[in-house]
Amino acid sequence: MQIKHNDMLVASIGEVLTSTQVAQFLALNEIDIPLDELTLVYSHGEALEARRVAYVVESDPLYMEWQYDQTEQSKQVWLDSVANIKARFPFPA
Repeated sequence: MQIKHNDMLVASIGEVLTSTQVAQFLALNEIDIPLDELTLVYSHGEALEARRVAYVVESDPLYMEWQYDQTEQSKQVWLDSVANIKARFPFPA
């Protein structure tokens, strides 16, 4: 995982971090850049693994709920969760 600011490399980390962990990393290393100004870049494998973990924790329970309810609202909540995960952990271009 790489952390970039204005297309300049700030740090290269050997694992995927959450936003909270990135903020802690920046604070520990006395890097004063707002989190919303950073771009997190993942390798294909890192993004794939991060998505897998997020699906299990976040979207799979919503999928099961939709399967039980069979309502359009619960289906949309599940699809929104999947889209959010994909946006958080994009594959490299």
